Amino acid sequence: MTIGYDPKLTTPDKLAKVITSLGYKVEEAETPKAVVKAELAKPVKAPLPKDAPKFLRDAFDRARRANQPIVVDFWADWCVPCLRLKSVTFHDAKVVKLLEEVELVFVDLDKYPALGTSFCVESVPDVFLIDREGMVVERLHNFEPPDKFLVRLKKLVGERGGETR
Repeated sequence: MTIGYDPKLTTPDKLAKVITSLGYKVEEAETPKAVVKAELAKPVKAPLPKDAPKFLRDAFDRARRANQPIVVDFWADWCVPCLRLKSVTFHDAKVVKLLEEVELVFVDLDKYPALGTSFCVESVPDVFLIDREGMVVERLHNFEPPDKFLVRLKKLVGERGGETR
């Protein structure tokens, strides 16, 4: 969970004391302001924190070397729409075929909450579609059936994707 505050009304230290008094742990996180909005007016650079887990850094490196887009799916095992997305949409034959053209990364938000904070994830599922230049071009915030997700995916992979073969 991320808590925002107005720095004109309080200080980070005072806010931290209140949060700690409620029994919560306080941790400072960098938040890329450009990714805060769910609806992106224009593509913004995907955040890759310096302390990102190795699996994510490796995925971004593989995508860069292969000149592939990236799909990052933040999910949780208690989230019904997340599980449906994984079991229905991501297992559809046409989606599976087109996903061969992207670097697909699943991030368990319960295991990596700080990473979710870096990406400004407020709820799951939160699926980021990141183009070859590392720009977040679209986000998905709920279950989506395979046919609709294919439209997004085809747009992401572009002419080099499965739609032109």
